[in-house]
Amino acid sequence: MTEMGGSPTPRHRTRYSRRRFLIMGGAFAAGLAAVIGFFKEVGGGSGSSGSGGGIFRHWPLNNVESIPHIPPEQWVIDVDGMVEQPLHLDWTAWQKLKRGDETVDFHCVEGWTVDNVTWGGVQPWTLIEQAKPLAGATFVNFHARGGEYFDNLSIDEVKNPQVLLADTLDGAPLPDDHGGTLRLVVPAQMGYKSVKWVTRIELVDRLAKGYWEQRGYPVEAPIGG
Repeated sequence: MTEMGGSPTPRHRTRYSRRRFLIMGGAFAAGLAAVIGFFKEVGGGSGSSGSGGGIFRHWPLNNVESIPHIPPEQWVIDVDGMVEQPLHLDWTAWQKLKRGDETVDFHCVEGWTVDNVTWGGVQPWTLIEQAKPLAGATFVNFHARGGEYFDNLSIDEVKNPQVLLADTLDGAPLPDDHGGTLRLVVPAQMGYKSVKWVTRIELVDRLAKGYWEQRGYPVEAPIGG
């Protein structure tokens, strides 16, 4: 791909949209500056980037929890809550699951987008089906390793084939600072729904506001919404 004049167009481009920042409106937009300040205080916050060059060079990092540095072979994921057969999968079992990949744009509520990101991994519904959800389960909570950050989707949203638990980015193992070993990817919604460092999937019968929803973010965060 080339731009006019013959210079190459980067596959991954970070775009900034003031409109997306403002479209959320009211107190939410007003409080975003405080959120950005919080990220900067805890380190690895808005405006920083990690994992070297390429796609990562202009990809801001927003982390609430400290970045875990756990070898994949030591990573485990649990599926529990309102299920008949709770799962406890180690890395060996994870690698035997049916995989898929997708190339999508990644959107942040702060107003930036990274184009053409290729994620690879397993649809979370694959795990949930194995655990046999109970009839009353209507929402799914995704918990980060540190235990502080979580967010959720409805059962119907989790069934969307674009929703992934990703372990690769552009064909390489997912870097720790971008959510490795496992990160939820929800292309149809803003990035704060895409929980990093997922170690637990919990099925519940009612909506529980996630980390940022408790601080004023909308529970539903559709792109362009």
